[in-house]
Amino acid sequence: MSKQKNVLSVVERTSFGSGESRKSRRDGKIPGILYGHGKKATPFLLVENEWKKMVTSGNVHLVELKGEKGDTINALVKDIQFDYLNGKTLHIDFLEVKMDELITTSIDIIGHGTPVGIVQGGVLEQLIHKLEIKCLPKDIPESIEVEISGIELDKGIHVNELKLPEGVTAVPAPDSIVFHVIRLRIEEEATAATAEGVEAFRVAMLGR
Repeated sequence: MSKQKNVLSVVERTSFGSGESRKSRRDGKIPGILYGHGKKATPFLLVENEWKKMVTSGNVHLVELKGEKGDTINALVKDIQFDYLNGKTLHIDFLEVKMDELITTSIDIIGHGTPVGIVQGGVLEQLIHKLEIKCLPKDIPESIEVEISGIELDKGIHVNELKLPEGVTAVPAPDSIVFHVIRLRIEEEATAATAEGVEAFRVAMLGR
C-alpha cells in the first residue's frame, strides 16, 4: 500500500481554448479540472514535471492539490487524457474527496507467475483488469498483486480469493472470476470433429 504523499502545485487557469491549452503545455503546464462536493468545477494548471515525477514512481490515485496561497485539497485522479504519439499528458480530471469518508474507485489487478494450467494445454484469461473497491482515501492501494502460478486447467481465482489490504473491500460479486485457465477452443473443436467423424464412420459401417 502506498503511503507516499503526492503533492501537486496548481495555479488558477484564466485563459481557455485549444490554442491556450497548447501554449500552457509548451510552458510546462498541464490543464486540469477539479469536481466534487457540490462545488462549481474549478479549472487550473499543474506543473508537468511534478506530475511526470509522480507517475514515474508508481500508480497515482490520491493527490494533494496545493494552491498558490498554500491551501490544499485532497483529490482522486479520475481521468487522464494522453497524446499517445508523444506520450504527453494533455488533461487531468480530479474529484475532491474527504479523508474521513468512504469512496469507491478502481485499481489495477496485476498477475504474477505462469499458471500450471498453461503447461497442461490451456490459455490464461484475465476477466477483471481493474477492481472496483471501497475504502477510505488513505487506504487506497497502488494495485492488487495476485500470484497466479497455481491456477490449473479449468480452474480460476475469484474476487473473494484476492488478498486485499485492511480496510479495503471489493465491490464486484465475490464469485466473479478474475483469472482463469481455459482449454483452447481449437482443441475442443478438433476433439468434437474427431468424435463426429468416428460416429459417422460407425453409422456408415453399420449401414452396409
